Amino acid sequence: MAVAANSDPKRRVTYEPLYDIDPRTGANIEVFYADPALAESIGKAGPGWFWRACQRGDLPNGPTGPFGTSYTAYRDALGTA
Repeated sequence: MAVAANSDPKRRVTYEPLYDIDPRTGANIEVFYADPALAESIGKAGPGWFWRACQRGDLPNGPTGPFGTSYTAYRDALGTA
């Protein structure tokens, strides 16, 4: 299980990223919230929840989103939206 470090103790837990790793392949998914500044820096139109996937040993793909909730982003990442 992956554990995310929170660099700002005052940051709301609501916006903590979610990580999921496939135990068979090592592929992983990260679901994270991008505020307006981060969304602009990754080339996205607005803030919201994003996801990106990565195969073991590779760099992560570009983020997909934004989504209104972390759950919606996660379901889209799994292809079950």
